[in-house]
Amino acid sequence: MIGVRSNSFNDNSGEPEQDANSALTELDKGLRSGKVGEQCEAIVRFPRLFEKYPFPILINSSFLKLADVFRMGNNFLRLWVLRVCQQSEKHLDKILNVDEFLRRVFSVLHSNDPVARALALRTLGAVAGIIPERQNVHHAIRRGLESHDNVEVDAAIYATTRFAAHSNAFAVAMCNKLSDMVECESTAADRRAKLVRALRTVHGGAVRAQGVLKLLHSLLERFPSTSSVRAAISALTAIAADTVVHVPDQVELLLRIAAKEARSAVRRAALVGLQRLAEHAALWPAHCLQRLAGAAADCRDPRDAMLCLRVMQTLVRCPAVCAAAGWGCGAGAGGGALRHYCFEATLSADLRRAATAADVLTRLVVHCYEESLPVEGSDLMLALESLVIATGQRPGHIKPLRVALRCLVQLSIAEPSLYAERTAATLAGQLDAADGGGAAGEGRGRALALVEALAALGGAARCTQHLAPALPALLRAFNREGSASCEESEREDDGTMLVLVCTVMFQERAAARLRARLSRGWEQRLLRAATARDGWTRYRLARAALRSHDTPHHSPAPHSGHMTLRTTRPRRTQVT
Repeated sequence: MIGVRSNSFNDNSGEPEQDANSALTELDKGLRSGKVGEQCEAIVRFPRLFEKYPFPILINSSFLKLADVFRMGNNFLRLWVLRVCQQSEKHLDKILNVDEFLRRVFSVLHSNDPVARALALRTLGAVAGIIPERQNVHHAIRRGLESHDNVEVDAAIYATTRFAAHSNAFAVAMCNKLSDMVECESTAADRRAKLVRALRTVHGGAVRAQGVLKLLHSLLERFPSTSSVRAAISALTAIAADTVVHVPDQVELLLRIAAKEARSAVRRAALVGLQRLAEHAALWPAHCLQRLAGAAADCRDPRDAMLCLRVMQTLVRCPAVCAAAGWGCGAGAGGGALRHYCFEATLSADLRRAATAADVLTRLVVHCYEESLPVEGSDLMLALESLVIATGQRPGHIKPLRVALRCLVQLSIAEPSLYAERTAATLAGQLDAADGGGAAGEGRGRALALVEALAALGGAARCTQHLAPALPALLRAFNREGSASCEESEREDDGTMLVLVCTVMFQERAAARLRARLSRGWEQRLLRAATARDGWTRYRLARAALRSHDTPHHSPAPHSGHMTLRTTRPRRTQVT
């Protein structure tokens, strides 16, 4: 019967004749059913009803009905009502009779069942956005924290976190209470970790955060268990990120933990905190760059080394960090140590690590070129070329390859005269090797990535004229794609490779037209290759031709079952 009712609702939910009232009436029948299964079925369908009919009158009536079920039902039904409140948070402001809804839920707090009281506290926490300043609820949460039942205390901690996010007065009032519970020697380690996580939201602003920070710093020394230390690190980092003014001190603390802590879980928590604080890179002290590089060099776990590199990746998005770590500042400010570590990491056998380090160095080099600062990019170019070649030795390295290709393109765009032609030659050589390794699987994906990089290089205005070294390899790839049958092309990549190769050729020919008179033979070869392809591929080829710069306009026109590319020149209009 339950399955029949559910299917009936789902089938009729899209029909216009079932309005909001009929849908609510159907769910109300389920709520008043004597079977728990049908009641649960009706409760869990309310979020979908709210999404389909977000009307205040309907939502208000529905939540009042759910509050009645919460007041009169068992704990299993209360749990599902709690889930509805959590899933429908964005519709809570449409409840009109807030007092009546609160009265029905609040009455469960007088129950003798601690589980029922815990569910009531969690439900009140879920709707904290519409009752943030209700003093009776604040008092009930405080009583819940003093309970001897673990389930009720955990629910009170959850409600505290929710209300503190909406009420600054409540956060300030509960700060001392939570601090006393954290400092109590009888508090279990897992409970202390939950309380510390709650302190992240109840500090009450930058002024009161100072006291919470002192408490958390003392916890690191008094309670050295892994769960307590990780929770304290997470809370300290969250408060520092919120208040901003404590970022420098927190960065130094996390670097000290990352360098000296023997427990991998604690060390990793510190590195995750550094990654979050890297969003405020401008506030990092200059010497912390050197300490970060030192901590990364001392890492024995490859996962910790990758976390350090990701922190550096976030840091170098900030121009101030790029300037401090650039070649013009020398090694005294910490930039030399960071660059030295990244250069060593680019030679790592772990290609993911090498690609991440190359990305960090590329951002530094590109920033220096853009700001006309002293820079040396030849070593980075060698490292990127080696990385591209290394990714082709074994399968499964597409992601590091794409990172390296992106770095090569960025470096070439920053200084085309030094790197663009060399990049084109490198990619052309790898394209021949990738196509020679087979036309399917890993080799096919590698070839597509290489041609995409060439297209990105040709898309930059200052790099188009440097595509000439790649033209022979592109012609060979074009011949291979042009000779492939239509059915084979559709089975493999639906003509994507041919479209990309032709796009790069359009870009190169557009630049060559400015220097010499070109033969029309390549256009005829393109037409022959496009004839055997499907209509979608031919459309993409024509669109690529239209988008190429400084070339005659090409328009697709179907004729005798295939596409021809008509060459027309734009009309010149006289402007008066």
